[in-house]
Amino acid sequence: MIKLHLIAVLLFISQITFAQITISGKITDHIQKPLPYAAIGLLQNNSRMNIAVSDSNGNYQFKNIKAGIYTLNYKFVAYRDTFFKVSIHADTSINVQLKSSQILSEVVIRGKKTIFQRELDRFRFNVAETDLAIGNNIWDVLEKTPLVTTSEDGSVQISGVTGAVVYINNKKKVLTGTALKSYLSGLPSDNLEAIEVITTPSSQYEAEGGAGIINIVTKKNKEEGLIGDVSLSTRQTAVNSEAGSVYLNERSGKWNVYSTVYMGNRSRKPVTNRDVFFPIESSTSIIQRNIHSDNQYQELYPGASVGADYQVNKKNIVGLLFDYSGNWHKETRNATSRDFYTGLDSLSKTNNKNDISSQTYALNINYQGKLDSLGKTLSVDYDALAYRSKYNSNSYTTELDALTGETLNNVSTFRTASPQNINNQSIKADFEWPVSKRGDLSFGAKSSFSKIRNTFLFENQAPDNLWIADPDKSNNFRYQENINSLYGNFSYKMNSVWSYQLGVRLENTVAKGWLEEQRVVNRNYTNVFPTAFVKLTTKKSGAYVLAVTSRITRPGYWDLNPFRTYTTDQAYFTGNPYLTPVKYYRQELSHSLNGKLGSLTLQIAASQTIGEIYALPYNSGDTIINKKTNYGNRYSYSTTASYNNQFNTWWRFSGTVVAGYVVTRGEYANNILINNTFQLILSTNQTFIISKKAGLSSTLIVNNSFPGTIVNTRIGNRLDTEIRLRKKSGPFNITLSTQDLLKSNKDRYNYALGELHITDNYYNDTRSVALALTYSFGKQTVKDKRDRDTGSQDVKGRLI
Repeated sequence: MIKLHLIAVLLFISQITFAQITISGKITDHIQKPLPYAAIGLLQNNSRMNIAVSDSNGNYQFKNIKAGIYTLNYKFVAYRDTFFKVSIHADTSINVQLKSSQILSEVVIRGKKTIFQRELDRFRFNVAETDLAIGNNIWDVLEKTPLVTTSEDGSVQISGVTGAVVYINNKKKVLTGTALKSYLSGLPSDNLEAIEVITTPSSQYEAEGGAGIINIVTKKNKEEGLIGDVSLSTRQTAVNSEAGSVYLNERSGKWNVYSTVYMGNRSRKPVTNRDVFFPIESSTSIIQRNIHSDNQYQELYPGASVGADYQVNKKNIVGLLFDYSGNWHKETRNATSRDFYTGLDSLSKTNNKNDISSQTYALNINYQGKLDSLGKTLSVDYDALAYRSKYNSNSYTTELDALTGETLNNVSTFRTASPQNINNQSIKADFEWPVSKRGDLSFGAKSSFSKIRNTFLFENQAPDNLWIADPDKSNNFRYQENINSLYGNFSYKMNSVWSYQLGVRLENTVAKGWLEEQRVVNRNYTNVFPTAFVKLTTKKSGAYVLAVTSRITRPGYWDLNPFRTYTTDQAYFTGNPYLTPVKYYRQELSHSLNGKLGSLTLQIAASQTIGEIYALPYNSGDTIINKKTNYGNRYSYSTTASYNNQFNTWWRFSGTVVAGYVVTRGEYANNILINNTFQLILSTNQTFIISKKAGLSSTLIVNNSFPGTIVNTRIGNRLDTEIRLRKKSGPFNITLSTQDLLKSNKDRYNYALGELHITDNYYNDTRSVALALTYSFGKQTVKDKRDRDTGSQDVKGRLI
């Protein structure tokens, strides 16, 4: 009998010792309102055992906890840290009400956020919660962001819609096209916090950008001292590339001084194949042309910024920011072109050498003041920007024997030079007014004036190595643009369930352009851009947001230039000074839900793009010309689902599905363009903890865009893959990664315009192995530089 009792006692002790227990509860504020995304630390013997984050309803949970004595630390911004020491022997529920405080504890416990978050007007990808940001650059991270699609030429789409504008910390700072890609590729991502995809921007944002806004958010720090990091990386494709950067931030007393210096060398060997099928006009006309091009380029991209903020007093601060970015791009392209006729074929070879350089200088002077204790804030910015670029190209074409490939004679030799100068000045003011505890009003104004001057010189080579200008192909182009805008925005929280935001933006644009001193652009137009948001928050079903917005996409300055960029002597790209702005409307319903089974965001949207700009090819004789034009309208209907879950301690999964139906209607070169197509994009980002003790983890990233047709272009399947291995040791991060092992990241296009048919296949030399080393130093809680939306950023977005 005694033995039976002893066995029962031992079994009871065993159950207490080894039973898997759950600790759960709810966190509320001082008025018992649930606090989402609060951090809860579970400690035992002064060692952190686990971390949880409260969901949208303030609920939290720790699973599989062994019996014992624990300390729970509850932490939320602007609230006192709260500690509970408890003895746990069974499932336990602990509800906590935090108290407001202006004093922050010295104890810092960082809870993991969900990778995906749905906010009122944006989808947030918390990159810092993955290892994707370590040892990488911002462009590479942008390529892996859900809802975002990028291409080798630097174009960025949101949910398959072109015209996205990129911001950094709510500042419209970067360029477009290849200049955008070069700029973001030069910025290290180690200090990256999140990427926000704003499909329905509010009226406070510039109306520019039809597809919406991508806001790149960097980390913010809090205390005085020095922080910084140094990053070095190398990537091996067919050739080698290197990059390095240094970031410093010193905050002391009333001064905050910060600077960034970076330098990179990017080299690639892309390959292009193009087949052109011409309409048959006569028995002697060309039937088909095949072009094979082997390219090699080297790109140097230095950059630096320096800024200072001075805290005049508790309510007023002034700042100065100077930014420089440069790019030197040298490229050699050898293109072999074979023309097929009903009789004999012809063979030629074109050698192009391009020397491209650009420099951007930007100055911002900012004042920010708190007008009273109620939160009224005034911010004023003055900006000056200067952009200088040069594009020099030499083209040499020789005729070859179609059977032997031997050189016969020179066909044409020409060169082009197209410098571009842009100057812009702007001033803007923003006023924020908390009219009540539940309502906020903001309004502002901006005035911007730009002057652009471009010259295009086309020269043919004559005997004795003389160069003679061709007046029919050479020209000069001047453009002036003045944009004045006003906006107002009101947000109101009716109760814990309903909230809304209403806004309107008014913009007047005066644009004038001269081609060879003849007026070709003379526009004066005013647009009104209303926006509206309604949010419903429920305890069980999560949050619902209905948004309606309208925007505009103005032509890029370079797109307006009627200049030619040649690939061979019989194919070139040209600008179009007659391009008009594109109007864009979007209606969106989204639903976000956080629960035990993970985080899920669903989005249903419809959009209308009126007067869309698209690059369309046409033939003039035997020459293929690619020209951007306002071809017509696009109507898009899409559904997006994003899911994230921590399946266990060693596996975190996130995935996104974008499915849509796109309708295009238009007319170009006497051809009616009507197309309906389905769209499907799948992406996943999965992180595996190999050894937590050794700081070793791996990441698998897969993005696949399925075939679809846009306007007249059939786009082939594109698969992008990356495997990353990361080792963290104190302040050091070492990352080894490989991309595109299957060489499946290719651009495949099939164009059809009337009887003209073109197929393009681009391989951009993306299969690679990379090694990156990052070292962070200083006190990592130092408050970072102040973010401000400089007035010239909307100009930078249209430079190239």
